[in-house]
Parts: sequence; structure tokens; C-alpha cells
Amino acid sequence: MIGTVEHPAPATARRSPGVVWGEFVARHRYPVLSLGLLFVVVSAVLYPTLQARLVGVDFSVPDRDSSISDQVIAKHFAAFGTEQLAVTFSSDDHLVSDQRFRDRVESVGQELRSHRDVVTVVDPYQTQGFAPQISQDRTAAVALVGISGDASDRIGVAERLQSSLSGASRDGVTVAMTGYSPMTVDLTRVESDDATRAESVGIPIALIVLVLALGGIVAGAIPLVSTGIGLVFAFGVIAALAHVMSFDVLVTTVASMIGLGLGIDYSLFVVSRFREELARRGVTSRSDREGVTHATGVAVGTAGHTIAISGLIVMIALASLTIVDVPAIRTISFVVALTIVCVLVAAWTVLPAALAALGPAVNRLGLPERCRPTDSRAYAGHSRWARWARHVMRHPWTYAVAGVLLLVLCIIPLGSIRYGVDIGTAALRDQPTGPANTVLAEKFAPGTSSPVTTVFTGPDRGPMSDRQAEQAVELEYALRTDPRVAFTYSQSSDGRSLMVVIPSVPIDSSRANELVQSIRDRADAITADGGPRAYVGGTTALVVDASSEISGKLPWVVAAVLGFSFLYLAIVFRSIVIPVKAVLMNLLVTGAAMGLTVAVFQWGWLSSALGFTSVGFVQIYLPITVFAVVFGLSMDYEVFLIGRMREVFTRTGDNLESVVDGIEHTARPITAAAAIMIAVFASFLTANVLELKQFGFALSVAVLFDAILVRMILVPAMMRLFGARNWWPGSRTGGNAS
Repeated sequence: MIGTVEHPAPATARRSPGVVWGEFVARHRYPVLSLGLLFVVVSAVLYPTLQARLVGVDFSVPDRDSSISDQVIAKHFAAFGTEQLAVTFSSDDHLVSDQRFRDRVESVGQELRSHRDVVTVVDPYQTQGFAPQISQDRTAAVALVGISGDASDRIGVAERLQSSLSGASRDGVTVAMTGYSPMTVDLTRVESDDATRAESVGIPIALIVLVLALGGIVAGAIPLVSTGIGLVFAFGVIAALAHVMSFDVLVTTVASMIGLGLGIDYSLFVVSRFREELARRGVTSRSDREGVTHATGVAVGTAGHTIAISGLIVMIALASLTIVDVPAIRTISFVVALTIVCVLVAAWTVLPAALAALGPAVNRLGLPERCRPTDSRAYAGHSRWARWARHVMRHPWTYAVAGVLLLVLCIIPLGSIRYGVDIGTAALRDQPTGPANTVLAEKFAPGTSSPVTTVFTGPDRGPMSDRQAEQAVELEYALRTDPRVAFTYSQSSDGRSLMVVIPSVPIDSSRANELVQSIRDRADAITADGGPRAYVGGTTALVVDASSEISGKLPWVVAAVLGFSFLYLAIVFRSIVIPVKAVLMNLLVTGAAMGLTVAVFQWGWLSSALGFTSVGFVQIYLPITVFAVVFGLSMDYEVFLIGRMREVFTRTGDNLESVVDGIEHTARPITAAAAIMIAVFASFLTANVLELKQFGFALSVAVLFDAILVRMILVPAMMRLFGARNWWPGSRTGGNAS
């Protein structure tokens, strides 16, 4: 985070636009607070509508085979449905041949057919000749249900169908439904519960850190309140936009995770600067309205200005994700950027208004004197942080080599990274789709919940010739020998053919991804021989195409973020060496965090301790999203720390003392900010959904590395090794520039 500079601001800076705004808010504190309260109420009212409009995570990539397959199916195979669901029937007391069992199946089938969004229902007693719908032990059966609509519509359809089936389990027969959309509905509920539980752990820890960092209970609570208001604003805006845009189930959880960490830190620095200004002017009573107004203006003009730059940096880093043509990636980046804007708005309006209303009362319920942070003006280069900085600079090579080596070792697992999507079925055992998933896994082919759909067409998606149709059939017969395939069947329409493949493996497994690629390789071989053009679709194919898009665009995203980071730091610090070092160190931190994430979640390290079972890959959108977010956060720390060093070096020309002064005056706020973000991010390790664990782990490890290893060790070591060359070409030389 970018913090505040402890030296008094120049007189001219105190009349900056930020100062003027802060004083305006202070003079109109109660109208601003009233307006903020109004927005909170409106946002809270809108929030329930957001939950009802969330859709499944959209991994579709335009003009890829999986997307084209869906388009052709919707046009030429409408009776098949745009999504296939599975409704299971199971019993411990009856066999499928018993009349009670048959009556339940018939009754549920009639209920399903009455829904206008259901296009077909294949009950277990119909003979289809491609996939058994009755288990070998004859205690379970499955009906195949085709539904219509786009991704947004199908979530609503799944909710309505789940509601209609809520009382269908009776007469000793358990009825349950599963499929991608029904699981998405349940996943929304589970992730919401996960986020609530994580916040119940992370927020109290953050409050403790805030109280220790600011030296009082009232001061420590204010950043939490301000951040909460900012998050409510964000959810209200997202809910309003949901009427014209689609947002997936991840948005509220990701927004909470990152918004909490950033918002609390932003508010921390504003509150800290406000209290400093009160002490500097000797304001001890709220009746000193001019003194309180002035302190509010300075806090907004200094700390408020720097957190605005901080937010801008993160948003620009997130903007690089628009290079990736995957809706899920773009949605996450947009929502995080929007959340940052909202917490910044709260920090620039409600927070200063609240501080102005409190005045010196912000210091109430303070900690004992010995537990309060040392006033910045009392620093004289003899604090423990100053001693630490000098110690590191006496052994720069040792610390530089050791620090870089540690990061490189953590990066090594990244070379074996594998992408995939864990739908989260393990977290849905107690949800409505849980029984159906269990029945399919134990008594049927796991892939029944979402088959692989392949459309065969002629040139330009037109009708096939007779020979091409024969080749499509031959390919289907060849696939039946694949051990990853449980069953296949096909149907024809308008000169096109639809082949449905039910995998014998879970649809979100690595083996399912390999099956999709195998089908495509076989199809490409017959296409090259004059055969039909094949478009492989389905949920698993979407994952494969999204993985390809993300891995292909990742170098461009990295280049864009690195290029921006270099240019920004070069302009701010008028240096070439510092931006190069910063970019390389930030790259090492991000790589190390993702390397450890691969080791833990792909290789299975610490799986027992963290309460999960490794699926053999990381979520496809995790590396690219974490890279953008972590790089933005790292830039905040960089500007805060190096900015302080440059201020001293420009004034004195002494590189050694500029490093000592920079570490001494920024170490406490950096470590406090890092501790808060780690507490918030790491609390998501308590989640049941694996992707939330991965996000929380990757972000918390990255912040830990960046705040401690890089800022407190590598930066002073590197600054000592490069000496005055750090500031070339825009700095002065002189003094002890070594």
C-alpha cells in the first residue's frame, strides 16, 4: 500500500485539490454522512436481487470449437436442449421394477415436462440403446433432461426445477437433480457461506492488527466500518448493473476478499494521517472546528491522494486482463476494479466525514502508552527498523543472494503447472445436487451430468455428404473403445450429425480434458482426409478452450503489466535502475507465490492440513488473475518505500541514510498493511470450495513475500549494492552516495 509521508506537507500542498475536498467534506460532515447512509440503504435493498441474477462461470471463447458447437446445436438440434441435466432416483427399500418406484419416476417426469423451459425428458424406462439409465443393482435410475436458454436463463431454469423437485422425494425414493447449472446454483450458496465464515475469521484478526497499529479501539474500528460501507456500495452498483450485464457466482466472493484487504489498508493510512495532524496542531476538543477541518483536509490531501494512486495502479494492472477473451476473466477484473473504486469513494467521502465528526474522539479507548506506535517525529535513526536496515546493508550480497535464491526455489513448481476447472462437487455433498452427484459417481458414468457434444458438418457448417456422414459414424464407433468413454450415441438433423459422448470420468478431471483433446485429434485426422468438420463442445471442452486462450494470452498480459510498471516507476522516480529492479523483484514474488500454489494444490503438499484433496491442477483463471492483482499491490509498496528513500536522497545525496530513513518510516505501516491483507486472504483457506482456498493462499503468500522478503530485505540490499546508480539519470550525487 502507499502510505503517508510523515514530514509535514509543504504549505502549497495543503491547498491541493485533495486538501480543498477534504476540508469541504469536513465542513459538510453530517450531510455527507446522511447521503452515505442513504446509499448504504439503497445498496442493501438491491443486494438480494444480485444473488438472484448471478450466472454460472462463463469460460466460453468466441469462435472456438466449443462455442461453435453450442451455436450449431441451438440452431439444428433444438430438441436436444442447450444443456442436459440428470435427475436421479434411488432407494434403499425398492427396486426400479417396483410399482412405487415406477410411479415416482412417472410423476416426476410429468412434472418436468410441464415446465416450458424443458424441451425433452428421457425417463429410465424408455429404450434409447446408448446409455443404461438403470443401475446394475437396480436400486437407482436416471432421467435425462434437456433445457433451453442461454447461460443466464439456465440458472433461473435450474432454480425453478430444483424448487419443483424439493418435495419429490417420498415413498422411499430419493429424487435429486444435477448438471452444470444446478451445481452452479448450489455453488453460489456454498461460496456465500464460505465468504461469511472467512470474514468472521479474517475481520477480527484485522481489527486486532488495526488496534495495535493505530493504538486505540475507536481508531482501529473506523477502517473496518469505512471498508464495509465501500463494499456495500460496490454490491449495490453491481446489483444495478446486473440488470444489463451478466455476473457469475464468483463476483461477490472475490469482491469481498480483495475489497476487504485493500479497503482496510486504504482507510488505515487516512486515519493514521488524520490522527497525526490532530497531534501536530494540538487539537484536543471537537469545538476546535477549524483545527479538525484542517486535519481532515491534510489527511485527504496526502494519504487520500496516495491511496487514489494506489487504486489506479491496481485497476490499470487489472485492465490488462481484457486481453484475454474469456468472459470469466473479464468479469473478475471488472468487478475487482469496480470494488476498488467504491472503497476509494468511501475513503474519500464517508471516512473523512466520520473523522471530522469524531475529531479528537478518534483517540478514545486508546491502548496503554507503551503499546502505542512511536510517533513518526520521534524517529532519530535509532529504531529497530533502522538498525535492521543498516545490518542488511552491511551484508548486501548475503541477503540479496539468499533472498533471490529462496524465491527462485519457490518458482520451480511453476514449470509443471496444469490448468483445469474444479466445479466444486466435493463441496456440494449437503446441497440439493449432492445426492444426484453421489448416485452418478457410484452407480452410473460420472460424465452423465454434462456430456461431451460433438457436431459434424460439411464445409462452412453446411450439410455433410453421404461419405462424410459415414466417416462421422466410424469415428463414433472408434471412440467406444476408449476407456475414458462410457457410452456414445448420435442423431442427425438438417444434414448435420450430433454425437453425444458420456465420459466414464468426472467432467472436471484432467482425464476428461485429455478425452476432449483426443476426440479433436481424431476429428482433425478425418477432416484432413476430406471428412466432416467436427466441433467438440460441452462443459469440459469449454475448459480446454479457455485454458488454451489463457495460456496463449498470458505472455501478452505479463508484457503489458511489466511495461506499465516500468514506465510508471521510471516517470515517478526519474530512474532506470529502480524500475528494472522493481519489475524483476515483483515478477519473482508473483512467480514464487504461484509456484507454491502449484506445489500445494496441484502436487498436494499440505492437503491434509488445509483440508482438501488435490485435483491435480489449479483453476485456469487463477495464475493470470493473481498476477495482475499481486503486481498492482506490489507497486503500492514499491512507491511508498522508494518514494520515501528518494525524498531523502534528493535532499541529502546520501544513499545509505536514505535507505535507512525509508525503511524506518515505512516498515511499520507496510507490515501492518501486509498483516491485515494476509489475515483477510488467508481466512479464505477455511472455505469448502477449492478455488477460494487457492485464491486465498496465492494472494496471502504473495503479500507475505512482497512485504517482508522484498521490501525489508531485498530492497535495502539491492539499494546498497547499486549505490548512487539507483537514481540515474534523474538524481543528484554527492555526500555518501555509496
